[in-house]
Amino acid sequence: MKLPLIFFIILAVIALLATRQFIKQRREEAVNDASPVRTVPVEVKTKREFPAPNRRSRQREVIPVEEMRYEAWFHPLNGAGDFKLTLQARDYHQIDKGARGQLAVKGTQFISFVPDKPAAP
Repeated sequence: MKLPLIFFIILAVIALLATRQFIKQRREEAVNDASPVRTVPVEVKTKREFPAPNRRSRQREVIPVEEMRYEAWFHPLNGAGDFKLTLQARDYHQIDKGARGQLAVKGTQFISFVPDKPAAP
């Protein structure tokens, strides 16, 4: 029995999209590796943690070892537009919402955040 042509077209489209995503990720990694480390004065606008396999609510059960993802939105104090970075758990928990400080980034990769010291009274 001959398989329908639509089946092969769907497989080809899936393979094409997967290859495109792979190349895009490799290109972004190369740009990050080639970029210098920049330090930007920022304010932490908001933070968010969420389960990595973003399942629907009716499928959600309490899973104690579920992998979490962490991200934070930063507002540059020089007036540029807000941007989002993905963080590791230890970095995420050390950053407070509304904190101001120096953000070190390499391309689109988070390096560190050093909060400003509060002014002495």
